[in-house]
Amino acid sequence: MSEHDKLAQRLRYAISGFVDSPRGAVEEADVLLEEVAARLADLLAERRRTLRAAWHEDDAVISETEELRLAMRGYRNVLERLISI
Repeated sequence: MSEHDKLAQRLRYAISGFVDSPRGAVEEADVLLEEVAARLADLLAERRRTLRAAWHEDDAVISETEELRLAMRGYRNVLERLISI
């Protein structure tokens, strides 16, 4: 089972448990949101490191236009997706 499937299953479980235990269901949803937000922050940090490495080499800025263009395209893709949320 993928990580996505496990998270979706936990959400379904929380939702289905609302009738019998509203507070418990909301608490589970809160914990799940905290976990997903932390995972997203980790993934974004890793993506930023990857993008940054594409135009930095041993802390020296790379100035080749093609590398910068590819880096900019990567930043744009990530940022457009985040802005659309």
